Amino acid sequence: MEDVSHTDQQPAQPSNQPTSEQPEVPARSYPRTFGALIGSMIFLLALVVPIVLIVQWRGNLEREVSGANETYKADWSEAVRSAQAADLDVVYPRELPSGWYANTDPSYKGGEEPAWTMSFVKGETSYVGLELSARSAQALAQKNVDTQAKKGDEVSIPTDVATTWTEWTDSDGDNAYSAEVDGQTLMLWGPKDGDVRDYLALLTTEPLK
Repeated sequence: MEDVSHTDQQPAQPSNQPTSEQPEVPARSYPRTFGALIGSMIFLLALVVPIVLIVQWRGNLEREVSGANETYKADWSEAVRSAQAADLDVVYPRELPSGWYANTDPSYKGGEEPAWTMSFVKGETSYVGLELSARSAQALAQKNVDTQAKKGDEVSIPTDVATTWTEWTDSDGDNAYSAEVDGQTLMLWGPKDGDVRDYLALLTTEPLK
């Protein structure tokens, strides 16, 4: 009987020596990347917002110091004097009621349809506009009151510039008064229950001294 080597029949034993191959490192997952992005955005907001607030505060302070927040008050009397010196036909109130002021510079537009305009305000809701123009009363009402302004009755209101006035209204209750003055149309307008009619008694064409 042939001798059989024991070494030939023994199964191979697993090696206990560590292999040189390193385990794979898993890639960073998407949730971790998204979370890091959100964290960065929160950090940037926390850094930027205080800076923006400081800049805005400084801007408001500079505007207050410079007077940029003050309501503009036009020197309407000087504008009237200049217009009269140029021999322009202008109508203006001889004085303004208490608390009223001109919020825009009076203006004169020449050409085929010359026009003289003024505007006055009191508080946040009271205002009176004035225009002396070569245009018709209907055209001025559509321009200054409402495109659907309705012509009302003629009323007698004695003033230095006219005695008979035509009333105009719109759907919101705003009103206006128009009259013919030296071949031109004079119109004053304002909000409902305003001071338009009171202004009529103040109008004049006299030279302003």
